[in-house]
Amino acid sequence: MSELADITRLGLVLRAGSAGADRLISWVHSSELTNPAQFLSGSELLLTTGLALPSSAAGQAAYVRKLADAGLAGLGFGIELGHDEIPSPLLVAADEAGLPVLEEPHRTPFIEISKTVSHVLADRNSAEARRIESACNALTTAAMHADDLGGLVTWLTAELSCWALLLDPRGRLTHAEPASASRHGPAVADDLDRLRATRPPSSAGCSADGQAIAVHSLGGATKLTGFLVVGRARTFTTTDHHITHIAGSLLTIALTQAKPVAAVRLRATALKLLLDGHHAAFADLADPLGVTPPDEPVVVVAASGHSPSLVDDCAASGLLAGEIDGELIVIAPSSQRLPAARHLGVSAPTGWGGLDTARQQARIALHEATRHGAAVSRFDELGIGLLHHLDTNEVLQRAEAMLHPLRRHDTERRGDLVRLPAHVAVPPRALGSRRHRARHPPAHAAPPYGQGSRADRL
Repeated sequence: MSELADITRLGLVLRAGSAGADRLISWVHSSELTNPAQFLSGSELLLTTGLALPSSAAGQAAYVRKLADAGLAGLGFGIELGHDEIPSPLLVAADEAGLPVLEEPHRTPFIEISKTVSHVLADRNSAEARRIESACNALTTAAMHADDLGGLVTWLTAELSCWALLLDPRGRLTHAEPASASRHGPAVADDLDRLRATRPPSSAGCSADGQAIAVHSLGGATKLTGFLVVGRARTFTTTDHHITHIAGSLLTIALTQAKPVAAVRLRATALKLLLDGHHAAFADLADPLGVTPPDEPVVVVAASGHSPSLVDDCAASGLLAGEIDGELIVIAPSSQRLPAARHLGVSAPTGWGGLDTARQQARIALHEATRHGAAVSRFDELGIGLLHHLDTNEVLQRAEAMLHPLRRHDTERRGDLVRLPAHVAVPPRALGSRRHRARHPPAHAAPPYGQGSRADRL
């Protein structure tokens, strides 16, 4: 609210409720209803001209209480239309309820405030996304190069302006940053007991001694490897929690695996960053890990029935590989010899910008290889079996892959194989032949797969 009031071009003035001026605005809504609270979800800035505002002081106080109880971030009151100034009883009630009230001049339309808040929220979300990506890179680098876990914990406390404790599964202190933070250990004893009863990783929150505290259990499956505790005077934001979760994941890897296995996990993290389109973050991890991305075009390979050493074998061969969500994913040059596994699904060749689609194609091809007992199934060679794919995206991708040769033929040569104009039917009628025979020979020659059977043509 205070940030919005500081934008001078809007001409907004904070008239009441300064105690809540630091509230965050989630959205802007305008209403002239006498009780708009039932249509609000909380944290909005409500704009009104007060046309339906009760005339009595008691009515105005009740109006403010309803808005405050709904959890509004604040009230924007437009003057010089229904009211020359904001009624005093409303301001008094707003001060008592701690509800910020902004006076809006007639020259500032409501839509201008809505657009401004929308832009601020978009900029804030972008900044938070960049901060998370930067933190992920820095935490990963700290985890790889620090002599012990203290380096990672130290970086986390500096990034979040907080203190941190690293505890073993029994709750004993193994590291505190700063050292004086060890005094907060007893305050989280009950939270540690609750988290021990749940499967890691899990988290809990509490407050003690004026501190907002977050407790995270470290580990995976049924194995608890320790706890990460962070705290500070102000509450943690959603972005802060994301960064803490990243730190917890890296600490879990360091605590549960030897360094070579941790490197495998980090390679998988780098691979996931690349597949998700975070090219800059991948580049920051690639050099420390000794990973060299292959030249374009590349294919994405999904594998099943592979040996545990296949990830290391792929790395030794210069391929980028890792297990993601229980599935082996490999990125390789399109001309590279494929790794050995029981079943392989191979995407169509693509550039770095198409990796997300290529991964989906590889999974579809792997499904086909598994279904037919084939060693290798290539997405751009799939010519049958659309009906059992109920997922619309999969059907569309496979249809597009099969029609691509026809579209390319229509672009580069004469003819129209995708659509059949009415005049194509005229010659067959004159010859006493079926019209389909007039288009089958060129259509048969264009695709890389045959049309000899009904299944192929379908």
